[in-house]
Amino acid sequence: MQRLAAFAVHVVLALSYPSALASAQQPTNEVVERKGETCLVRFDGGDEKLADSALAAVEQVWPIVAELFGAQGAKPAKPLEVHLYRHTAGYEAAELRLTQGKFARNLAMAHHASRSAHVALQPPCMDETLRAIGLPPQTLTLLAWEAAHLARFELCPNFASHPDWLVDGVASHVAQRVSAKLFGREPREIPFWSNDMVRVQALATAGKLPTPEHLLAGRVEDFDWRERYALRNQWFAFLVGDARRKKLLECLAFARRTGGGSEYAEKVLAHATKAFGSAGRDFDKHVAALAPQWDEVYRSLAPHGEDWLQIAFPSFNAIAWNTQPVETAEFKMASTLRILPGGRGQLNFLFAREPRGFYSIAFVADAGFTVLDYDANANSWTTLLNANAPALRLGVTTQVKAAVSGRKLTVSVENQSWSVELPRALPKEVVWGLGAQAGPEGSSTGSAGLWRGLAVGK
Repeated sequence: MQRLAAFAVHVVLALSYPSALASAQQPTNEVVERKGETCLVRFDGGDEKLADSALAAVEQVWPIVAELFGAQGAKPAKPLEVHLYRHTAGYEAAELRLTQGKFARNLAMAHHASRSAHVALQPPCMDETLRAIGLPPQTLTLLAWEAAHLARFELCPNFASHPDWLVDGVASHVAQRVSAKLFGREPREIPFWSNDMVRVQALATAGKLPTPEHLLAGRVEDFDWRERYALRNQWFAFLVGDARRKKLLECLAFARRTGGGSEYAEKVLAHATKAFGSAGRDFDKHVAALAPQWDEVYRSLAPHGEDWLQIAFPSFNAIAWNTQPVETAEFKMASTLRILPGGRGQLNFLFAREPRGFYSIAFVADAGFTVLDYDANANSWTTLLNANAPALRLGVTTQVKAAVSGRKLTVSVENQSWSVELPRALPKEVVWGLGAQAGPEGSSTGSAGLWRGLAVGK
């Protein structure tokens, strides 16, 4: 599927959001600790309930990593130390002290010398939103990812010499397993993971998929950092599958028991190349068979029970496109929205995506909705309909529907309906997506909300 330009950055739609709810949350110095069998969570600025959720996520990590390295039954000498920061500033201060800005962009890291992991709560949320949803799924996923690094540090004295495919492959595999259990979905159904599948398939389509030799040797410097993570993720997912799992576990055991030193990298590479160097054609088939359900342009959309939770970062609109178009001349959407405090309080339903643009219905709490036409060539928005919808209130579940017949779009909010003529008929395949609006300039949060009972189709 062709990607459109980065239209989502800093787009501000017509309807505003009360500024009082977008004010910055003030940091606190309180640290809540929770200790489990294998992990210790220190939540800077958090509360006990959220700390319990963080601990429940990271406690799942140790057994998975121990099994991968053939150390079933082993226990860490002391609990793995995981730091979670309620506010980004807390993470930034810790990161600056430990790694001088190297991992500032990541908002998550595992530090070698201190054997500690550090994760910022992300995307940033208002306190009211956290009380409604708990820890954001992206935060839980990254907590598991970084805790997996700590488990590897503990089990492998030579961890600092591990190749990148092993480092990120183990972490992504563990985090996928934890998030699949927490959210009750397969990785292909979770945008955080399905987006890696989309990236790797795009590389394959472009004839740029690296060979096993290049992946094992870490010769992927020509790819951007997102593509590198995606490649290592899917390469490890390929290796850990049933056909190669035994060889992978043997390779990981070899990597663990082999002494460090200048020849370590060469020894591990030779062992891995002997095991997997000829698997290029099978890896191509693995990539081709992937079936990601979401192409997430900007995070963060995630399952939340039976619902979809979407939270924007303060400066970027969250956008996720569903990869299964609706083949119909008539098109319907129904959902029960719950817009939560944060940013502009705006959720966007997107549809009829084509290279030239798409339509958007922007639902704004305590205001109403706007129907817009986005022109990708001109990078411009045209307002087709502005409507006041009193039933659409902050924090209140509200039924919304949209239906297109011919060029007539009808939007319903509870028992009110409005219609507008679209400038173009729907394409034969209707590509649709979900969005949450960024915050106003200077905001510490983006918009957040739940898409409940979402149904899209004929």
